[in-house]
Amino acid sequence: MKAFRFILLLGLSWVGLASGHLIEDADYQAMKKKSSAQTGAPPKTAEPFLKFPEAVLLDWDEKYLYVGSDGLPDHPMMIGITAWQQQVPLPQSYYGENAWPIPLHPIPSANGMSAKTNFFRGAIAVAANGIPIFNPIKNDGRTDTYLAGELDDYGGHCGRADDYHYHVAPWHLAERLGPSLPLAYALDGYPIYGLSEPDGGSVTGLDSFHGHTNGLGEYHYHASKSYPYINGGFHGEVSVQGGGVDPQPNATPVRQATSPLPGAKITGFEMSADKKKYQLEYVQNGKNGSVNYEILNGGKVQFSFKNPDGTTSESNGKTGRKGGGGSRPPPPEGNQRQGGPRMEGDGQPRKPWIENHLTEMDGNRDGKLSQEEMMAEVNKTFTGYDADRNGQISQVEANGPGVRSAMAGFVKRHFAEVDKDANGAISLEELKALAMKMWEKYSWGEGSGSSQRPPPQN
Repeated sequence: MKAFRFILLLGLSWVGLASGHLIEDADYQAMKKKSSAQTGAPPKTAEPFLKFPEAVLLDWDEKYLYVGSDGLPDHPMMIGITAWQQQVPLPQSYYGENAWPIPLHPIPSANGMSAKTNFFRGAIAVAANGIPIFNPIKNDGRTDTYLAGELDDYGGHCGRADDYHYHVAPWHLAERLGPSLPLAYALDGYPIYGLSEPDGGSVTGLDSFHGHTNGLGEYHYHASKSYPYINGGFHGEVSVQGGGVDPQPNATPVRQATSPLPGAKITGFEMSADKKKYQLEYVQNGKNGSVNYEILNGGKVQFSFKNPDGTTSESNGKTGRKGGGGSRPPPPEGNQRQGGPRMEGDGQPRKPWIENHLTEMDGNRDGKLSQEEMMAEVNKTFTGYDADRNGQISQVEANGPGVRSAMAGFVKRHFAEVDKDANGAISLEELKALAMKMWEKYSWGEGSGSSQRPPPQN
């Protein structure tokens, strides 16, 4: 692969940038018009974002600063990742009603909320270059994405909607921002500075959220090189829904969420100047593989895969699909099944698994299944099946007596589906991953016919 082309957007007009087929042009144009109509001075919160005029579009009212971007930074992406789930960067339409809202007048919370136990879905902050920052702990509630090798050389990777985002502080932005401006803003409205105070002084007296109040009575956070990397929670008031801060923009997937590729390391990435053609290269077990993809007319994306074993395949997706949707490479002969919703014996569409077992898992009897209740069911089922306590469920154990739980039968019937790495055993991480996927689908309201799109995922 040729060296990565370092893309600077200063040579591109906003109209040219917005014409990319995955960007909702109406949202972009509406935000651009409102931004151009602003006559007053920008609010103080806008200062770091104004340093990136080629990447960020700003608008504001009396309550919020709205940060618009296409979700793609001007630095190399994905290179260095050693724990890759096969997602790739695609433009996102974070404009107009789907822009990032930053409170201009943050309100201190009576108690605050920690990021150690909350906010595992969606962003918790927005970097000065318009790229969202997610909780460094992934949505299993325990894995440090940085330590797990999931992040590239700039601290980012792609989520299930092929949406690029950071999980740690974007230190590279300090070169343009300097020490006096924050690297990012948390979604509660408080700024996030680097390793020193804005005046260059030493940082002392940080609270559990990695923030403190200065001599003027102004609260701010500080990023760090180790956990929590960014704000460790929210000092200010935020609204929480579905395990994340609400409201925040939606990412738009073009294909189904992908699965991990064990042993792969991403070694190269290229993006064309018009952000329509991409190439990602990786090495797995000493052999090279690549993904080439191109944004076509009408919001379509064509993917071409060259696998390390020498095989090739293609698939395509289209923007606007709820919760994923692009086709994957076709299954082996004999494994195809007819499309359409799965049906019950009476001819009615089959209900999602969680809806069928909600009563069994709804511990507090509130008629809803929380993430905590879902994970409690996972732990109960795993412990019941793992008879030899070796941290895995073997095929023999799965066919044994197991445990009386809602998920027991599911594990038996779907053993191969849960065993993602196909090593003949199910780990707790694999069971949690599939359970979270089902829970997220349930929480998005898909099981009840909701048309709400999922928020960006990590």
